[in-house]
Amino acid sequence: MHDHPQVAAFRQAAELMRDQRYWRRNDDDEINFLQVLADVVREVSYHLDAVQALNFDGMAAYCNAAGLQAWGGNANAEFILMTAVDAAVEQRIATAATARNTGHSTGAPK
Repeated sequence: MHDHPQVAAFRQAAELMRDQRYWRRNDDDEINFLQVLADVVREVSYHLDAVQALNFDGMAAYCNAAGLQAWGGNANAEFILMTAVDAAVEQRIATAATARNTGHSTGAPK
């Protein structure tokens, strides 16, 4: 039996990520990693939504608790996960910019 290319890609990615789980990232690595992760999260979200893997009431409760307003009132994995990853990227960029302006390090050594 041969794996579909998407299955093989995710299997390989999971192995690589597991092997490097404790990678110490500096600020630039962290930002770059999160930006690339956003691309993966978007694709994973599509599949989670397609198979309705996440509980709709749970997603709605999360949106309510987080103060998020889903477009059209419909929460889905892509909206929730991409909002979280995008916020993390923006926060890291702001933190790194502040550190560069003040000369203080915010992450692992370069």
